[in-house]
Amino acid sequence: MGKTYLVRIFGRIYFRFQNRETVPCSNEIQSRYPYPSDPHRYEDICNTGTGPGGYPHDAPPFGPGAVAAAAADVFRKSGTAPQSTAPDFRTATEARALPFQQPGAVLMVYGLDPLRTNADKLFNLMCLYGNVARIKFLKSKEGTAMVQMGDSVAVERCVQNLNNVTVGLTGAAPLVNRQNGSNQDQMDTDGDGRMKEHKLQLAFSKQPYLSEVTNPYPLPDKSPSYKEYLNNKNNRFMNPAMASKNRIQPPSKILHFFNTPPQVTEAELIQVFKDYDVVPPKAVKLFPMKSERSSSGLLEFETTTEAVAAVMACNHAAIESPGTKFPFIMKLCFSSSRSMTIKNGDNANGSTTAKDDGKGPN
Repeated sequence: MGKTYLVRIFGRIYFRFQNRETVPCSNEIQSRYPYPSDPHRYEDICNTGTGPGGYPHDAPPFGPGAVAAAAADVFRKSGTAPQSTAPDFRTATEARALPFQQPGAVLMVYGLDPLRTNADKLFNLMCLYGNVARIKFLKSKEGTAMVQMGDSVAVERCVQNLNNVTVGLTGAAPLVNRQNGSNQDQMDTDGDGRMKEHKLQLAFSKQPYLSEVTNPYPLPDKSPSYKEYLNNKNNRFMNPAMASKNRIQPPSKILHFFNTPPQVTEAELIQVFKDYDVVPPKAVKLFPMKSERSSSGLLEFETTTEAVAAVMACNHAAIESPGTKFPFIMKLCFSSSRSMTIKNGDNANGSTTAKDDGKGPN
């Protein structure tokens, strides 16, 4: 009785084993093979076929599973891993965080006045042609600086408009250089008694960007030899709307000024330049105001050399105004006007001239 029962039990087990259904993969195989998420390798182990469209068995035709299955199918057929078409979000985020980190945006500036020029004065001139990111003076080469602009286009504008431009004295020499009873007037003039001029030489730099300097050496006026302007609100090309308001002009002897107090006078404007120890303009033209918020106009200098020095020294100069909590920050730029005979309206960036007919700037 016992033997017959055992034979019957083993017979049923043998019959079920002979007529078993094929399953994708047994638990035993899964435990022995630790990579079931790889459709290609898992399929080979389990001996399964492919579903419709050439996808691995039971792989969904859409959704994330389909993407992985298709990638595995490409890998199985070609033997090479498929190239990812997903965007590099890390790179995009870094680009947004560092808008000035573009290769080819560094230029060399030679011929600077080693006694008077500092980072802010150089920024005042360079910002007319693009965003300024960093400025670094070279200790090993006197009168030389490296400037990182916002992009290569700004570098091209600077080189095109400022190369071989002469600059006058941008202020008084630092007191540290007035020693041993030396005559500063003799130091500031050449052999013919004329005020010294410095010719700027601009060139493209091979460096892709300027690295941060944690311990910059002091310039003769005690200001740091390295400064960052990434978040400086005086940059004028921070967005397309701001950039569209700028008119790129080469240096000229006539400057356009704007963002000055609404009731400013010609004498007050001239005094600003005297306070910064630069040659003041020989003529001032105030435009009729279109609003009570600020004023604007033209300044004429004797030479372009004096005008460039005035921009470096007095661009972004603070002008106090009665009844206001904060001073006005005067902004300067080169005008396309070639004389103080006003024509056709000079806008807020000196792109055109302005007719003196009481209508004010356009």
